[in-house]
Amino acid sequence: MILPSIHFAAKQCHNQWRSSLFRTIVVIHKRQLATSGQSKKKSKTQENESLVQSTTNDQIEVATFKEKAQQAAKDTGYSMIVIAGVAALGGLCYLMLRELYSRETPNGIYKEASKMCLANTDVQDALGTPIMVHTTPQIGSMRINNVRAKMFDEKGHRSMALSFYLTGKERTGVVGVKVQKNISNKFVYDYILVQLDRPWRGRNIIRVHQNLDTSNTTPQTIDI
Repeated sequence: MILPSIHFAAKQCHNQWRSSLFRTIVVIHKRQLATSGQSKKKSKTQENESLVQSTTNDQIEVATFKEKAQQAAKDTGYSMIVIAGVAALGGLCYLMLRELYSRETPNGIYKEASKMCLANTDVQDALGTPIMVHTTPQIGSMRINNVRAKMFDEKGHRSMALSFYLTGKERTGVVGVKVQKNISNKFVYDYILVQLDRPWRGRNIIRVHQNLDTSNTTPQTIDI
């Protein structure tokens, strides 16, 4: 009777051990499955986060590139405006300086001819010193008129005629000047004449300079 009881007890213990082992294996398996699932979820979440981060970075890079491109276009536009402004200002300065200092302009011929008139002894004696030079009939006139000049073509040459005024103690005079371009493209004088308001020594016109080749074309009066 004792042996069967021992056998039965051993069998019961074995069954309980198997049941406990099975439950342990099941629990471990479940934990492994849970851990594996969590790992997969975590990996998928990280992949999604990486994808989102990569997309965000790409969008930021595209936006940055667009901003840089727009800024570069603006800078280029501003640079072109500045360059155009500088070029226009340079051209204006060139024209002003040329008009002021170049001999081959009405203002240049006016300055040169006026010096020749003031240095002429007949003009000094006829008008009386000191002599004032002005471009308008009235001294100190507020009218803006630098030099009265007219450009024209004559016998295939570019010519220019201009006039200005002299005022001395005794008389006044109107100066007529005519110049013509030579083969070197420089102005040469045809004549410089001073027409007096009153005769001096029986003369109404003083010849400051006259080209002998054009003596036949010397005007008897000066067009004012």
